[in-house]
Amino acid sequence: MRPWVGIAKKDALQFFRSKSTLFWTLAFPLIMMLFFSAVFGGGEAAVYDIAVVDQDGGEMASILVKALNSTGIVAVHRFENLEEAREAVRLGEEDLVGLLVIPRGFTANLSQGFTASVMFYVREGDPQVQQVLTSFMTGFVERFNEEYRKRMLEYVSAYLPPNVSWGGYQVSREMIERWMLSFAKPSNITVALLSRREVTAETAAYWENKGHWVSVMFAYSFIFSGMVGAAAVLAYEKMLGGLKRIRMSPASVWEILAGKVAGELLTLTLSQIILVVATVAILRPEVNWSLSLIPLILAGDLASASLGLLVAEASPDPKAATEATVTVGVLLQFFSGMYFPVQFLPGPLRAFAEVLPFTKAVEALDGVLLRGFTLSQVAGPALYLGVMAIIFTALAVALFPRWAREG
Repeated sequence: MRPWVGIAKKDALQFFRSKSTLFWTLAFPLIMMLFFSAVFGGGEAAVYDIAVVDQDGGEMASILVKALNSTGIVAVHRFENLEEAREAVRLGEEDLVGLLVIPRGFTANLSQGFTASVMFYVREGDPQVQQVLTSFMTGFVERFNEEYRKRMLEYVSAYLPPNVSWGGYQVSREMIERWMLSFAKPSNITVALLSRREVTAETAAYWENKGHWVSVMFAYSFIFSGMVGAAAVLAYEKMLGGLKRIRMSPASVWEILAGKVAGELLTLTLSQIILVVATVAILRPEVNWSLSLIPLILAGDLASASLGLLVAEASPDPKAATEATVTVGVLLQFFSGMYFPVQFLPGPLRAFAEVLPFTKAVEALDGVLLRGFTLSQVAGPALYLGVMAIIFTALAVALFPRWAREG
């Protein structure tokens, strides 16, 4: 057996024999995940019960009610009699908070090109419910109108000739269709909230998006299972005098470090599989699993393990090495974008966070899992992680002889 293989095998077995290591590597991140998900998850979205009286009974009225009931925001309760519906909403029966009335002629007016109207009533009481329902119904009807206009314009465009003579100019059917569709939706508006950095809708969305938790699990494994784990193994060897015995073997400096890194990568990979499986089983996130994750995870594992070795070797003694890596790991959690976007950090801290390899890893992992990034889109972050791993490893190799000799 080659020396580095034996060292890797010993470290892997040692990892699974330590109950405290298993707890901090596997159980603790799952506890943190459940805690923050419970605090920031926000629970299920509210569903409002509304009464609907369809006095029209036509096809378009039926489509409107069906679309309304499929939004997931309101639950439709049909009533035949308008007065009964009014009284039920006024008294709050069946938790009713609103009433939609579709008058006679709704379908006929839309079919003949005339304006059709509906009436919506909100029960007095909770101002927040009134505001939410008013905004929702206004937006819903506008969206319904937009879709209706598009369908009508598409129907008309099907009968247009390939080219139309207009004011002496030849205009293509495609150009006319573009003009007609602009009538259906002439402008767009994006509404966003401006609020304090400490508490924002975007920071809450980090926790509400269950797919982001898969990225967090990988990032946690990089920082704690990888970096802190590698440093702890090296410090443990020094405290027990293991490094002296290893140095007396035929193994070279490179083989010793290669064995340490290989053993850490093995345990890191196994812990990542367990953490991700547990996260997926508990939260059931909708994410894009892709082969693009492989170079990111591999480069992140290498960067974390080599950084852990470097921090340990830069420490004056084994106890300080363990304390230093844990401290660095805790700080890196809050600078890597795991818990909130780095854009919300103050200027100098944000600049520092943006050059950290684990920040790049979280951003790229979110890109693959949540937005479907391809291999070419993650090549840059993966290369950056790989370069940092090479730098950390080179520095660790340079410091290792002194560290081992002082053991």
